[in-house]
Amino acid sequence: MTKRWTYAPEGSPEAIAALTEELGASYSALARVLVQRGMSSLEQIKAWIPGTPLSAVDPLRMADMPQAAQRLAQAREQGERVMLFGDYDVDGTTAVSVGKLALERGGWTILTYIPDRYKEGYGLSEAGIAHAVASDVRVLVALDCGIKSVDLIASAQARGIDVIVADHHTPGPQLPPALAVLDPKRSDCSFPHKELSGCGVGYMLWRAAYQAVGLDPNALHDLLDLVAVSIGADMVPLVGLNRAMVREGLAAINSQPRASLAALLGNRPAGHITLQDVVFAIGPKINAAGRMRHGHLAVDLLTQLQPVLLEQLSQDIESHNVERRSTEQGVSLAAQAQAALLTHRTGLVLTGEGWHKGVLGIVAQRTVEAFYKPTVVLTLHEGLYSGSARSVPGLDLYDCLDASSEHLIQFGGHRAAAGMTLKPEQLEAFVEAFDQAVDERWPLEARQPRQLVDSRARIDELHAPLANLLERLEPFGMENEAPIWGLEEVELTQVRTMSEGKHLRALARDPHTGTTLPVIGFGWGHMEITGPVHLAVVLEWNIFRGNKELQARILDLQICTPHGKE
Repeated sequence: MTKRWTYAPEGSPEAIAALTEELGASYSALARVLVQRGMSSLEQIKAWIPGTPLSAVDPLRMADMPQAAQRLAQAREQGERVMLFGDYDVDGTTAVSVGKLALERGGWTILTYIPDRYKEGYGLSEAGIAHAVASDVRVLVALDCGIKSVDLIASAQARGIDVIVADHHTPGPQLPPALAVLDPKRSDCSFPHKELSGCGVGYMLWRAAYQAVGLDPNALHDLLDLVAVSIGADMVPLVGLNRAMVREGLAAINSQPRASLAALLGNRPAGHITLQDVVFAIGPKINAAGRMRHGHLAVDLLTQLQPVLLEQLSQDIESHNVERRSTEQGVSLAAQAQAALLTHRTGLVLTGEGWHKGVLGIVAQRTVEAFYKPTVVLTLHEGLYSGSARSVPGLDLYDCLDASSEHLIQFGGHRAAAGMTLKPEQLEAFVEAFDQAVDERWPLEARQPRQLVDSRARIDELHAPLANLLERLEPFGMENEAPIWGLEEVELTQVRTMSEGKHLRALARDPHTGTTLPVIGFGWGHMEITGPVHLAVVLEWNIFRGNKELQARILDLQICTPHGKE
């Protein structure tokens, strides 16, 4: 579908002029974007770049942190066994891995547990608590989960286990009856950094525990590489404390990468690894362990120090990721073939028998990208339909499912993603109810996909010195996205395709000045260029076989017409 371009509101011309004067006249394009983002002086930019250092953060300001730290100190003194229970995704497995490495190094006795995605499902589980009881665990730390597990935590506490919740999801109306509930989103929590990852909340706990037993919390800085992986994969805002931790973690990955991360990163050149490299090279492989086999494989890999075992584990996870991609491709083809026949539906519900449950969320997202409709993908397994859903920007998926919930056994999630289970006899009614709920809540004017563009730019404004300066503003991600520039009515010359016609490479040329800029468009090889085009691009360096070349990566390409932009 053709995207409608939406330009971000322009900043004050006076502020842009003043910042351009400070940065230099050749950086006017960057000045326009920075003023839009609330930075109107070089002093503000320099203060913002490093983020909030750990030395300025007191973890004991987090509600219940003193109790949690003291209980862990007691467990260490008395030699009690501590279980680290984490979810099976990247955030949960990195949280458990960081906790294991930190606490074992500090003298604690640790047991780790990741629930089976299919037998136990998401979050704290009865099977996990039973294993803790059988293993004589005295303290259980629920990482990246637990904030809504009221009954399960009450049961664990009644069985003699002190539970510490270290979560970052929004609490429900009732906090669980744990010994300590660490969650910056608690309404009574004065900790100022509200948007940590689950691994980040755990990292604050390990620092507080080290303080409580007289150890130096700065000895844990070498674990920030794994914290950075969690922050990138869980898409939490890259500002403040998160920004500082990611910058330090990325510096470690680029200077002396942990053996497990180096294995997952493959052949990426050291010194040029970005957060996007980490997210797209490491995140899917860690997730593949939980999707295709068991999430504990990721913990085993990330905490492994023996080279021979490390090599075997990395090969196992790589093979699971290959299997995941192949499985996902097959299910996606079948699901999108169904979607193509449902043009009358506003909300898509796609079903199959024997589709692998571990790839349904990815398939739903791929279908949303292809059809721009909220999508539910279900598989029939052991007499029930279960699956995952993904939404489109601006539509509250949870609200749509809530409106259809009389036809579901259970569902859970948030605005953008969810999971659900239903009986086969309720499928037809659910399809109708979901479609109606989406139709009522999704305005007609919002049903065309949009491309956000920060600012218009000329080709001569996007140059190598600007790309160098952009590197200082990295890492890019949530709340610090890479600037997107709109190049309007430019020519594409020397057009060629790559990877059997999938991708496009060309020179963008300003027809008025003749200035050119190399561009690459992943997935745009099918476009037939018949005249001037509009390009939405990000400026970056292309580093390949030791060569570093400037290029603009195409996010959207449109043949020039009078409409399409706002």
